This record gives sequence, structure tokens and C-alpha cells, in this order.
Amino acid sequence: MDLNLKDRVAIITGGGAGIGEAIARSLSAEGCAIGIIDRNAEAANKVASAIAQSGMRARAAAADVVDAAAVAREFGQFEASYGRIDILVNAAGLLSTGPAADLPASAWQKLNDVNLSGVLYCTQAAIRVMRQQRYGRIINIASVAAMRGGGTVGNALYGATKAGVVALTMGFARELGPLGITVNAIAPAIADTAMTRAALTDEVRTKVLARIPLGRLTTPADIADLAVFLASERANFISGTVIPVDGGILTT
Repeated sequence: MDLNLKDRVAIITGGGAGIGEAIARSLSAEGCAIGIIDRNAEAANKVASAIAQSGMRARAAAADVVDAAAVAREFGQFEASYGRIDILVNAAGLLSTGPAADLPASAWQKLNDVNLSGVLYCTQAAIRVMRQQRYGRIINIASVAAMRGGGTVGNALYGATKAGVVALTMGFARELGPLGITVNAIAPAIADTAMTRAALTDEVRTKVLARIPLGRLTTPADIADLAVFLASERANFISGTVIPVDGGILTT
């Protein structure tokens, strides 16, 4: 199936590792030029270099999504370099574990800044370009924690920030649809990434797997496959949706 992604320009936040890296590599494999925004410059450059070595265009920018001015600057540089921005994937995020009642205010503020404000700032920066093109695909990485008020690993406050991402997804889909821009979210269950492994003790992993009908954790590739589809022309009438990639955990 031709997804008509050749020569599209995709910006991926948090693209230096985990889910963001998988999505960046998968979109590149479909012919997209890639821009990676990550606060870890070394990781972002490593992924961009690997993509470039495969013969595809890729650039990396070291920026924190909580810095609205830095985000606007880097999106401007990507536009100047590539001439357009077609796809935004908001994959940067933080995980919060443990009892929500014990989380310090400073930790909540950081969680909210990255998981929610970062999505807003990057979306606003992408819209500035996409509205001129009257075309765009915005894909947010939410979580099934948004539907469950947290979960086995992510706590209630993590779930609250991801519920905010769901609300932004639906609201922006309504607002931007007339401009030819679709906005959707992917809601993974616990993904097997470096961010989650510290929390996934053997005991926790066993409990989690017992609740997943398909019997395994979500992988970054599972999420990347759906992201590629949502970025493609095959999904041009899908907007405002939140699609779980959870192995059936929401049924239990």
C-alpha cells in the first residue's frame, strides 16, 4: 500500500529515543524528511545521523519542549531548511510513578510542563506553517492512563496530563479541520522503553502482563506503525480520534 509519504517533512519531539525514535525511523523509511527535537542533543544527533546514513534527509535540534521560544525558533529553522512542515508527532513526555498524594508541587509542574504545555507549544509552532499550506498531520502520544486515571505504573497525575493531551487533540481537531489539518492521538499501554524500565520491576511486569489479553508489553514499533498510518494520505478523513495501542488492556 502506497502511503504517499515520500518527501513529506515530519517533526518528531522526543525523537532521540524510545517511541519518538521508532516513529522517526519509520517515517523516514516511508520517504519523509525528518526533524528531531530532543533536549538530549547527543541522542537526537545520533538518530538523525543514522537516518542520514540510510540516504534520507534528517536534522536534529537540541531544545526542551517546555521552552516556547526555543520551540518556535527550532520550528522556524526546520521550515527554512525543508521549505515546509507536513507532520508533527508530539512524543516527548515524562512518566510519574508512586502515590500522587506524595508528589511535590515542583514535580507536578515539571510533569505538566512537558506532557501538556510542550504539546501545546509544539502544536502552535507547527500550525503557523500548516495553516499557510492548508495541510497538516498532528499526532499526539497520549496514554491509556488518560482513560483510567493512571495505572499500574503511571500515577493519577500522569494520567491527568495525558487526559489533557486527549482534550487538546479533540479541540484542535475541531479548530483546525477547516484548514485541512488532522489531529489524532495514540494511547499506548505501558511501552517497553528506557523511560519505563526503571519502574518495571519483575513484580510489576508480572502484574501488568496478567492484565493484557495479548500477553506482552507495547513496543515502540507497535506505536510507530499506527503513527505512520495516521500521518499518511490513507488517514485523510480521520481526525479527533484517540486510538489505544494496548493489547486489549482497556477491556480488563
